[in-house]
Amino acid sequence: MDALPETSAGPRSAWVGFALLGAVQLLLNASVSVTFAAGPAMQRELGLGRVDLILDSAAYGISFSGLLLLGGRLTDRVGQRRLFTRGTALFALASLAAALAPVSHAVLAARFLQGCGAALAAPAALSLLRVVFPEGRARAVALARWGLLTSLGAAVGIVLSGALSTWANWRWSFGALASVAVAALAFVRRTLPTGPAPAPVPVDLLGAVLGTLALSTLGYGFVMVGPHGWSTAAVLGPLALGAVLLAAFAAAQRRVAAPLLPPGFLAPRYRATALVCALLGPAIGAATAFLLALWFQQVRGWSALENALAFVPYSAVLVGVGLVAGRIVARHGVRAVAVAGLAVIAAGLLLIGAVGLRTGSAAAVLAGLVVLSGGNGTLMSAAVVGAVSGVPEGRSALAGAVVNTAILAGPTISLALISSAADARTATLLAADAPHAATGGYAFAFEAACAVFVLATGLAWYGLAPHRRSRTAGPTAAGAAGRSAADQAAGRRPQRSSTPA
Repeated sequence: MDALPETSAGPRSAWVGFALLGAVQLLLNASVSVTFAAGPAMQRELGLGRVDLILDSAAYGISFSGLLLLGGRLTDRVGQRRLFTRGTALFALASLAAALAPVSHAVLAARFLQGCGAALAAPAALSLLRVVFPEGRARAVALARWGLLTSLGAAVGIVLSGALSTWANWRWSFGALASVAVAALAFVRRTLPTGPAPAPVPVDLLGAVLGTLALSTLGYGFVMVGPHGWSTAAVLGPLALGAVLLAAFAAAQRRVAAPLLPPGFLAPRYRATALVCALLGPAIGAATAFLLALWFQQVRGWSALENALAFVPYSAVLVGVGLVAGRIVARHGVRAVAVAGLAVIAAGLLLIGAVGLRTGSAAAVLAGLVVLSGGNGTLMSAAVVGAVSGVPEGRSALAGAVVNTAILAGPTISLALISSAADARTATLLAADAPHAATGGYAFAFEAACAVFVLATGLAWYGLAPHRRSRTAGPTAAGAAGRSAADQAAGRRPQRSSTPA
């Protein structure tokens, strides 16, 4: 591990470094959902329409996901700690700008800049985590806990914005994000290593432009599904253009010497499956928060604060899972833990939809939310370990960018799919003069999501199975990352595998 800066008072515990990196990662994920509970207050003060509010919520995720691959490359070129500091500082300034924004367009611009800062800080943070924790048990435990920060951050954003919107003003939600980011910056030099020396790696500008435009355009298309529906030009146009840009990006990556995303990086079945799992966890967390906020506030008549408090047990369970996640993954392996997490999520969705919403029982809905939380925390602990296992240290920033891209893509896609499913079912029930049509639509969406996660358990069981090295593959541990991660955490020698890193 790189030595700490000379200004440090001495060797620092690796877990102090984890606390700092984790606090910033938590902020970046909390910012995704900070407008969920604060949305009505923002609408009243700024005169926002429905589409305006959706864009304010989505601008952050669009810029965050669109620039992550470029952020991963800049991490190698600028230096891990330096880029982490710059990204966090930009995030803090943009959060302050959002808190002080006088009009809706200023909020939109500030949210976009927040995402730009997050795209620089997030891959650098995961790279620094791999420097702080050498290979072995401590790293496996740290990576398992890191996976929980996405879901926990989203829940914290909901609770924070709901409480502050009720007791003070929605602007304080962004002010709190800025304050914590500034506080974290004050301890960076004394707590974190600098990381490997910056390397003069070339920056693939064409790939950066194509990748950013592709992910941003696709994200915008999915965001527009809610207000416009799937069959409109406002949705089909961006999705078609995004698909073309994505194809152009893939073609360009095969023609440059130093691509942002090496063509073979996503090829291993094990890594691809782990990334799908990393996408599914945040996807269902965001969709659940979105639909239940509508049900709690529009159907049950709960306040923003009551809606926020409903997610406190959700957050508490995630923290509890985080305390034991590393040991669970180490003992049972990535595949077993991921499959168990997916199955528990499916059970939670069934409890929310088929039991809670169908009977109008808020208690059953809250119980299902807690069950879902336990499954989500378990799934994400395994997914992040699996996604980065076997990745060479020189590609740690790339791995961080890809993992975060999957994590951010999940909510954007799931909100479009689950809201359209709920709306379509509600429309059908209204046409049939069925009572409680809105609740029936929400219940159907949760039941459909349950079916998806049942199918995903089979995918994870197949895709995360370790397999032996082929005759032509190099001697890396990526293909057997599930077993390797567990072996490393337990101090055992990992087995060889077939998948090149």
